[in-house]
This record gives sequence, structure tokens and C-alpha cells, in this order.
Amino acid sequence: MTVDEAIAIAETALNYDRLNKIQEIVFRQSWEGQSYKEIAASTEYEYDYIKDAGAKLWKLLSKALEEKVKKDNLKSVLKRYLRRTQVNLQRNLTIEVNLSGANLSGANLSGARLFANLNEADYVQTDLDKTINADSETELSGSENEINWNGFRLNSDAQVKIAEILDRTSTLFIPNSRLRLTTPEGRQNQEADFLIFHQNKLGILKIDSGSSHPNATEDEMCQLFIDSGISLVKHYDATRCSEQPDLVVQEFLENLSQVQA
Repeated sequence: MTVDEAIAIAETALNYDRLNKIQEIVFRQSWEGQSYKEIAASTEYEYDYIKDAGAKLWKLLSKALEEKVKKDNLKSVLKRYLRRTQVNLQRNLTIEVNLSGANLSGANLSGARLFANLNEADYVQTDLDKTINADSETELSGSENEINWNGFRLNSDAQVKIAEILDRTSTLFIPNSRLRLTTPEGRQNQEADFLIFHQNKLGILKIDSGSSHPNATEDEMCQLFIDSGISLVKHYDATRCSEQPDLVVQEFLENLSQVQA
């Protein structure tokens, strides 16, 4: 887990409240193992101010993470928080985005509403701190065209390959997410193969089948997503996703990280 990912998780636990400048300095440098004196020496702040800011930050995080947080146990608390909550996301999670006014810059989802179908029995449990292990479940589901992968219903081998690499890189993602949005033609549902959260940014990775390639209508929809605040929408060929999933994911994450917030 990187410090940027840790901050993203902490801010999510804080109901998407962003850390202020001094809080982020204390968090980042504490994550790297620096003492308050070392933090003060490397900044323009006094030692007592840094120590006080740290105490207030740990108190704030303790309440949000439901466990006492101290400077020297920050990493372990966040890891336990992830294992405890398992970032429970349902596969049919719907993100309703109002393209006429929602602002998703910085991946602050206060401008979006998350809907989960609570009648669904299968919850997805994604542990951001684990790599894929040998007993990860990938099997055919009841539908001939669906593959059951760790509780998700995926539609193709290409999706499975991409999901495995995203999982291995400890990336937060939702496969086959349904997005409801306002378009010039009215309210519509759109599906994204992968909705990906990385370095405080949201991106959409779409997989095109051999007979399907982006057309003018899809390009217009992609632009609507971009205009709404989604940082990146990128199409990849299904064959490449199946044969080179690691390179596809690496390229996508690099492009997403380079997008200016």
C-alpha cells in the first residue's frame, strides 16, 4: 500500500473530507517513519505545532477507523481496517452521476450518489492489501457467458485477466459497474467494464470485443464522462487484455496518474 493509497482510504473513512496541508504532511512523513522532530526540521513548522497537529489527526482517524490510531501504528490500523470492512462493494453498485453539475475532481464522491441493491445476496470483498492467492475462485456461473471470479460475475476471459492484475496491484476497482447519468437525450444507464480508483482519481477502462470498437456515439459518451469529472476513459482491445493484461493495467494506471486534477 502506497502513502497515496493510504491517504485515499483515510479520507474515504472520514466521509471524503480531505486532509488539510499540515495533516497531510504529518500523515505522509509519519507513514515514512519520521519522528515529529524530523518532520519539523524538514518543514517550516515548529515541533510543538507538528506534535499537536499529529495528536488531533490521530484522534480524528481513531474515530473514523473505530480503533485507536497512534503515530507508530498507523499502517497496521489501516490494514486491519481494510480487512475488517473488506471494502464491501456489491457488483451491481450503481453510481448516479449528474453530468450537468456533479464534480468528481479529486475523486470526491460527494457529488455522486452510490446505490446498492440490498436484495443481492453476493457481496464483493476486496482487500486492497492482499495479492492474488492460489485459492482465488474463478469458475463458470449459471449463465453460459458469465464467469464467477471472487464473487463478481465477469463476462469474458479478458475481464478476468484484467481483474486479476488490478487485484495483484492492490487497486480499488468495481467491475461491470452501472452508471446512471444525464445526457442530451435524457437519463440513461451506461456500463463500464472497470471503474478504477487510483491516486485520488476515477477512471473507466473499457474492453472492446473483436467485433466492437469505439464509435462516434461512444466517443461522445466518453467525453461526457470526462466533462463530468471522471479523469480518464480508455478503450482496450479484448485480445490485448487477454494476452497482455499486465501491460494494459500498467499503461492505464500510468495514464490515470498523469491526468491533471
